[in-house]
Amino acid sequence: MMNGYNDDIHQRQIDKLAQLFPEAVAEGKIDWQRLQATLGEAVDLGERYGLSWKGKSDVFTTIQEKTVQTLHPDRANSVDWDTTGNMFIEGDNLAALKILHKAYYGKVKMIYIDPPYNTGNDFIYNDDFKQTRRSYEAEAGITDDEGNVVRDDGLRTNTGGHKHSNWLNMMYPRLFLARNLLRQDGVIFVSIDDNEVHNLRLMMNEIFGEENFVTQFVWRRSGTGGLRGMFPITTHEYILAYSRNITHITKRWLAPYTKDALDAFSMEDENGVYKTQALYLTSLKSAANQSYYIDLPDGSRVRPPNGIGSWRFIEATYKKQLELGNVTFKRVNNSPLVTSDNKKANYNIYIKQYISEEGTNPASILPDEIVGQTRAARAELKRLFNADYFDYAKPISLIKYLISLTNCDGESIILDFFSGSGTTAHAVAELNAEDGGNRRWICVQLPELIDEKPEAYKAGYRTIADIARERIRRADAKIRASQADKLASRDTPLDLGFRAYRVDDSNFKQWNELVSDPEEIRQQALANLDSLEEGATDDDLLTELLLKRGISPLAKIEQHDGFCFIPSEKLAICLTHSMTEELFTAILATNPSSIIILDRAFGDDINLKVNLLLQAERQGVEVEVV
Repeated sequence: MMNGYNDDIHQRQIDKLAQLFPEAVAEGKIDWQRLQATLGEAVDLGERYGLSWKGKSDVFTTIQEKTVQTLHPDRANSVDWDTTGNMFIEGDNLAALKILHKAYYGKVKMIYIDPPYNTGNDFIYNDDFKQTRRSYEAEAGITDDEGNVVRDDGLRTNTGGHKHSNWLNMMYPRLFLARNLLRQDGVIFVSIDDNEVHNLRLMMNEIFGEENFVTQFVWRRSGTGGLRGMFPITTHEYILAYSRNITHITKRWLAPYTKDALDAFSMEDENGVYKTQALYLTSLKSAANQSYYIDLPDGSRVRPPNGIGSWRFIEATYKKQLELGNVTFKRVNNSPLVTSDNKKANYNIYIKQYISEEGTNPASILPDEIVGQTRAARAELKRLFNADYFDYAKPISLIKYLISLTNCDGESIILDFFSGSGTTAHAVAELNAEDGGNRRWICVQLPELIDEKPEAYKAGYRTIADIARERIRRADAKIRASQADKLASRDTPLDLGFRAYRVDDSNFKQWNELVSDPEEIRQQALANLDSLEEGATDDDLLTELLLKRGISPLAKIEQHDGFCFIPSEKLAICLTHSMTEELFTAILATNPSSIIILDRAFGDDINLKVNLLLQAERQGVEVEVV
């Protein structure tokens, strides 16, 4: 019987430790005394600075808890199934992250999430994998009969002393798993407000490492204040940016110029448009290699005053700029510079900075005119649906801005596991259409039920996932129509489709390890003679088999008569219910390294099964019968 569990995250952590300290791991167990001896004084078991809360120890159990759930294809809700590289997953995001863990470990370039802000009643997540998720949720009243998340289930109450603890317990395992999916040069952006920004920063320092903190952006979600209450009205939110490994980020982050920034470039010469910047900066720490003498046009020599500021560049860089003609001397009455004979200089020195087509370094306060505000996002959705469905979505321009900063080019994968209305998918599609990119996206969204009163419910939508899929379809159709000429001239077709999946239980029957009664064990064994759950389709089985071997279901698959072949893995998968020697010979002709076959394909013919397995063994091919 197939081991239906997804990636063993607990074992992965032990394996990492074993690579670093093989002497401290024996028979799959960590010898803590030997590890402590190896690390010596670096081990500190006493009090230390960090984030702690009630239930923190349980989050590691949640992370390590294995799940047998998988993704089930939903072709009816998909667009361009056979050619797309995008995925929309409906289901709990913790389960989805665990399911994707093996196939996408270290492959995601950028993650953006807009999680619940913990304002009181804004998240529905339960992370118990001890039972099958569907049976647990049904018993707990979390879902209705169709598996949709019920809004008023009692778990959403998040007040009192456990308010922060509940939110941290929900976020920690998701961020932990998200980090594992990032490439070494990958970056995660997390939107948040004042309710939890302090805890989120500490939590991400712990998970990603404080050294991998990039910045804390400030995003203005709305305009001015108002006349309500006694205190300032909060008109901003934050976006925390962390890298997987900041030393692997080698390309500068560049952003478009704002109008004010462009206005500063008011001069022009034969080399282009430029502005000037003072060479002497009081804000720089005084340093010997940046306090050298410079010759002025009047024959005097100047340097920064003793102990106050420095030149912008070291001397070699200054000389290079001088040679290029990028240094200007301006006569002033009150220069801050001092001559070699300790007199006030008659000049100040400036460097020309030419405008760059690539852009400029981004500021931590995001520019309204480029990234937009909440009202822009609301208007975007209203134009798409001709109705007002979402109040607090993020603007497409904000997500496009973040994607552009991180140099997500080629076929970079962008993940959003709190997908909401589908803004990230929409933004990736627009950006690809604009710059010719081929970025791919993965979005995950709970099938959270919509209140019966809003316009979306009246229009026939039942869950937020329904709205998100429709938003993506409409956005893609709009791009196809509005940019038809531009799209026709692309070197590669623009991917405006997506595969829809839903998180659900395994297609393979699972052995109940809690059963101890001999008769119950016998009955379970008889029931599991055929390992497949009733109703499992070939699409379902193929998707699960790929994911649990660490292969993306979007991998290139060659279809043959009676089986399929994944060239990148040299893997053949045969889902036929009737195996023959001729079919097996055809499978071996593709030169696979391994083959997966259903146990039911052999029926009661034990001799056929043994003969074919021996034939594969002689050719050095591994066969897994499930």
